[in-house]
Amino acid sequence: MILAKGSDNDYLLDYKHDRIIKGLGINCSLDDNLRFKVGQYVGVLGGNNVGKTYFMTWYFMCLSAIHGLTWGLWMDENKKGRVLRDLVQFYTGKHLKDLTDEQVLFATDKIEEWFFFIDNEKLYKPKELLDLFETRKPNGVLLDPFNQLNRPVGYNENIPFIRELKHWCKTTKTTLYLTMHPNTETQRKSAQYPEGHEWAGQPMMPLKHNAEGGSLFSNMCDDWINLNRLNKLEDMKFWTMVDIDKVKDIDSGGAITNSDFPVMCYFNGGLGFTIQGFNPLRKLQDEFQRMDWSKQKTIKPNNDF
Repeated sequence: MILAKGSDNDYLLDYKHDRIIKGLGINCSLDDNLRFKVGQYVGVLGGNNVGKTYFMTWYFMCLSAIHGLTWGLWMDENKKGRVLRDLVQFYTGKHLKDLTDEQVLFATDKIEEWFFFIDNEKLYKPKELLDLFETRKPNGVLLDPFNQLNRPVGYNENIPFIRELKHWCKTTKTTLYLTMHPNTETQRKSAQYPEGHEWAGQPMMPLKHNAEGGSLFSNMCDDWINLNRLNKLEDMKFWTMVDIDKVKDIDSGGAITNSDFPVMCYFNGGLGFTIQGFNPLRKLQDEFQRMDWSKQKTIKPNNDF
């Protein structure tokens, strides 16, 4: 189809007059670099056990609490209950064991208005999974990780796979986050902080071209997030480092970071990250903690899905 003459005049005038709508933020300094934008494919890269799923579900919770966004999650390596535990703690600002049964079930019911989970005991082909997501029409989805999908693996196979993801994002207006691990090059000594550095011997932040499966994934993405955590160092194991390695459309917000100066996110005892001391979920948590539980009805677990 040939686009009509003048079909993008509105965009040109919006750009001229600084009316381009910014992507959604979470009301903290992370917004300078990372924004939620409709219908994008976003790559997420991080090594084993750095907390990719943990960080992304916290980020999604912030977007849900502030903007009401909904999410579909397929996580091959994480059970629903474990992720729900984290989400409950983000929602309430309390450790799950310190909550009453009634509070746990109340929080879970609210969370599952924003999140739904795909059974990870079945192997899915990419289209099967995308079709399943589409039945619930979320604002965003997480495929975690890409290499556990039921599909051939290789450069030639990756091209149609990424094309399929991008086309699906465009046509459904759904934003898709695809997690992956770094390639074997990042396991070598040359990818560690050098001798004399305060973090000598620890893995450096991976970059988008280090993604398992090659640079095709980052070449075709809209935005790219690198994550790192030095979990063997006592004074660093509670800090998640966020490096934004690509922002295709800077007009709608976001910017790449200097990889030597990533956004530092503090674990905060598992109650949701703080960034420069600010907790984006504070309002939600305060509202929960002010509730009069003597007037709340018991919520039964929802086992429909």
